[in-house]
Amino acid sequence: MSSLPTVSEPTVEVVEAVRSAVVEHDQRHDAQQWLAARPMYKRTDSALTVLDNRPTDSPKIVEDVDLQNDLTLINALPDQSIPVVLQNMSYPPPAMSQEVIVAELREESTFKRRLRMFASFIAFFLAGWNGGSTGALIPYIEQAHGITYATVSLLFVCTFIGYVVAAIGAGTLSRKVGFGHALCTSVVVELLGNVINSSQQVNFPLMCFGFFTVGSAFATQLGLCNAYFAALDKPLLWTGLLHGIYGLGAFASPLVATAMVTHGVPYHLFYTTNVGMNVPIFALIWVAFHDLHALPQHPAEAATGTPEHSNKAFWDTLKSKAVWTLAIFLMLYVGAEESLGGWIVSYILEVRNGSPEGASWVASGFYLGVAIGRIALPALNLWIGERRAVFLYILVAIALECIAWFLPILSSTAVCTALVGVAISTFYASAITTGAKLVPRSMHADAFALMSSVGQSGSAFWPLIVGIMSTKRGIWVVEPTVVALLGAQGICWWLVPKPDRRSE
Repeated sequence: MSSLPTVSEPTVEVVEAVRSAVVEHDQRHDAQQWLAARPMYKRTDSALTVLDNRPTDSPKIVEDVDLQNDLTLINALPDQSIPVVLQNMSYPPPAMSQEVIVAELREESTFKRRLRMFASFIAFFLAGWNGGSTGALIPYIEQAHGITYATVSLLFVCTFIGYVVAAIGAGTLSRKVGFGHALCTSVVVELLGNVINSSQQVNFPLMCFGFFTVGSAFATQLGLCNAYFAALDKPLLWTGLLHGIYGLGAFASPLVATAMVTHGVPYHLFYTTNVGMNVPIFALIWVAFHDLHALPQHPAEAATGTPEHSNKAFWDTLKSKAVWTLAIFLMLYVGAEESLGGWIVSYILEVRNGSPEGASWVASGFYLGVAIGRIALPALNLWIGERRAVFLYILVAIALECIAWFLPILSSTAVCTALVGVAISTFYASAITTGAKLVPRSMHADAFALMSSVGQSGSAFWPLIVGIMSTKRGIWVVEPTVVALLGAQGICWWLVPKPDRRSE
C-alpha cells in the first residue's frame, strides 16, 4: 500500500476534511452501546492527545497531525503511563468499568486473607485466655491483697476505662498510622499490661493499671478484627468462628489457672503464660497486617474521595442510631456473659458449697458452651433467621438461668450454666453482622470500635455491680442479675432496625 503524501503545511480545508471523516466514522458506531463518542484531538507537549482545547487565537493550521499514529502510540503504552483522563477517553473504551478496576486493585490474595484470619484467631485465643482466667483467680487475688468483693471489682472498672479509651481512639488511630499498624500497636500495649500483671502481686493499684492497659489493647483488637471479618464473604460464619476461638481460650485458662494456684504457685505467675504467647502473636500479626493500610472499600466510596480517611466518619458514627442500639445490646450481652463467667466460681464455692476444682470446671464448662455454640450455631441461625434466632435463644437462656437459680443442686447448676453459654454464644456475631448491613462500610472502623468498646464495657460495669451487691447481699445475686440482663437484651434487640437493606 502506498504511503500518504506528505503535507508540509496543511490548510484549513484539509483539517476540516479530516475532522469530517472522523465524525462520519463515529456516527456509524452510534448504534453500538459499548463504543464511546470520539473526541477531537490535538498535539500537546506530552506527544499524547486530549480534547481540543486550543486557544481561540491560535492559527488554524495543524502541526504534523497524524491521528492514526496518535492512536497507535496510546494503545501501545502501558496503562500505568497513560493519564487518567486519557484512560477514560480511550477508543474503544475498556471492557471493564473503573469500579471493577478499583475493586481488583484492592483485592487481597487468598493466602494473605487466610494468614490474616489465622493471626486474628490466635490473637483472640489469647484474649479469651486472659479474660477467662479472671473469675478463677478472683478468690486468690482477694486473699493475696486482703480485699473484698467491691474492692476487687476495681479491676473491672479499670478494664472499663481501657475500653472507653479504645472506643474513642481506635478508629482515629487506624486512620493515622494505618489499620495494620494500629493492630500491631495494640498487641504491644497488651504485652506491656501482661508484663505488669505477671511481675508482682503486692501492689494492687499497679495491677489495676495492668488491667486498664490490657483492656484498651483488647478492645482495639476487637473493633479492628470485627471490622475486617465483617468485610469477608460469609461474615456470620467467620465472625462466629473468631469469637468461638475466644471461647476456647476462655475455656482452657480457668483450668490452668486453678491447677497452678491450688499447687502453691502465686497467682501472678499465671500471667507469664500470657507474656509467652504475646511475643509470637505480635510477630504473626506484624507479618499478616503490617501492609494493610485500610480496609477494602466499596467502589462507590472509592470514587467519592475515600471517606474512610476522613474524621467525618467518626462523627457520623456517633450520630448513628443503629450503632448505639447495637452497642447497648452488646454491653448487656457481654455484661451477662462476664458476670456469669467471672463470678460463677465464687457462686459455686459459697452458694453451692463446691470445691475449687469443681468451681473451675463449671466456669470452663460455661466458656466451652460459648465456644461450641459460636462454631456450630451460625448455620442454624441462617436457616431460621438471625433476628428470630436471637429472640429464641434469649428465651431459652432465661429458662435455663431460672432452673440454675431455683434448683439448689450443683450438677444442675453446672449443666444449665454450660447450656446458657451455648444459647447466648452467637449474640456477638449476630450484632456485628447486623451492624455490617446497617452501617456504611466507610464507617466500619469507627463503628465497630465503638460497638466493641461500649460492648466490652459491660464486662467491667456489670461485674462491678454484681461485686458491690454481693458485698452487701451475698454472692447469690449473680443469677437474678443475669436473668435481668437477658431480658434487657431482648428489649434492646427488638429496637435494632431490621437490616432489610444496606446503605453504602
